[in-house]
Amino acid sequence: KMSNHLTINVRYTPRSIPFLNASNTAVVAGEEITLQCTLDTLGNPQVTWTWKCGRYAVYNQRTVNVNATSKLILKGEPDLNNKVCHCVARNYFLHYEAASNAVSLSVYYFPDERPRIDNTLITVDQNTPVTIRCYLSTRGNPPVAWLWYCDDKLQSKGVGSTGTLSTLMVIAKLKDHNAACHCRAKSDSQWGSYDKNSSKAIINIKNLDLITTKSSAITADVFGAVTGIVVLLIIMAGIVVVFHHRKITDMSNQFLTTRRDNDMSSSVGQDNLNYRTLKEEQAHPTE
Repeated sequence: KMSNHLTINVRYTPRSIPFLNASNTAVVAGEEITLQCTLDTLGNPQVTWTWKCGRYAVYNQRTVNVNATSKLILKGEPDLNNKVCHCVARNYFLHYEAASNAVSLSVYYFPDERPRIDNTLITVDQNTPVTIRCYLSTRGNPPVAWLWYCDDKLQSKGVGSTGTLSTLMVIAKLKDHNAACHCRAKSDSQWGSYDKNSSKAIINIKNLDLITTKSSAITADVFGAVTGIVVLLIIMAGIVVVFHHRKITDMSNQFLTTRRDNDMSSSVGQDNLNYRTLKEEQAHPTE
């Protein structure tokens, strides 16, 4: 005869920690990512699987558990970009808990909006700094590059960018009145391109009519002063020319007088010589 049966139940835990394998960790937004964790055995009682991406457990996603393997299938969303994921196997009854190695996810995407400018009309005093701000909810992956234009001219000075915010700082000059400035966000990659402009911000200088009147008055004053100086210089130059002309004339007259006196002296001397010669010939006639 045979006795009754006795079932032997051995409780044990897996001898290894989960190993995480990912066939694709870099995808374009909308594509699927599949992560797979494997153990040598599920243990007894069987372990339960938990998936984490970042600091939080992943719920409402497709999971497939077969034997000692667990699969997590994720849709590539922008918020998964740069997230670090791993799996955890637990057996609460035997106080077993083991985490797998981790993988980092990359999701390539572009912003789904155009850049937003914070103010479309900026009224300031002349010669005061103006800061124009441009926003995006996300810069995408790879991140967009920021560019600024005023009246369609690329701005290289005063541009600053921090994350999803870009700024342009200019000193409002008279020439900047009614200048139209906007930002541009641009990104190119092998998955596509993004290139969008914001609306335009208009710089308005306060009290422009008063400034223009003052500038005109100052210009007239300056013109009058410059004209007076030019006239004075012309008069002085004329005086100098007349003075030099008189000096040259006096020198010329003095030279001519001296030369005439010298000619007269020479003529008198010659006459005296001729007279003496004649007297000697009369005293001693030639035989």
